[in-house]
Amino acid sequence: MASKTIIMYAKKKYELGDFKDAIKSEFYKLKQDVEFAGEVYRELGETKTLLLIFERYYLRTESYASLMILLSEFKGYQSADIISAGGKDLLFSWGAENNFATWGEQVLRNLGFMTKVR
Repeated sequence: MASKTIIMYAKKKYELGDFKDAIKSEFYKLKQDVEFAGEVYRELGETKTLLLIFERYYLRTESYASLMILLSEFKGYQSADIISAGGKDLLFSWGAENNFATWGEQVLRNLGFMTKVR
């Protein structure tokens, strides 16, 4: 299975609970047909996490690609891990997972996140 991972960070701008609607709104502005598939929210001491799962059907591969955005918050800073997978034809990838991850990165940039340089 093909996949792509992007790591981002930001100073706290939104409450984690508000991110779901903000991200959906940004996808809508990009005119992307993205379906919200689910979420998991946890608070562990001072750390908060929110996992958002999206999916999108790609006609060129006749399959779905998934996009998972894990948002974490600790002491005024937030991080985002974007993982996209699937969207692949039988034997090779047509780039759907890369494309979907890039859209997720653009959405989070619009919300004030920056890509982490490794």
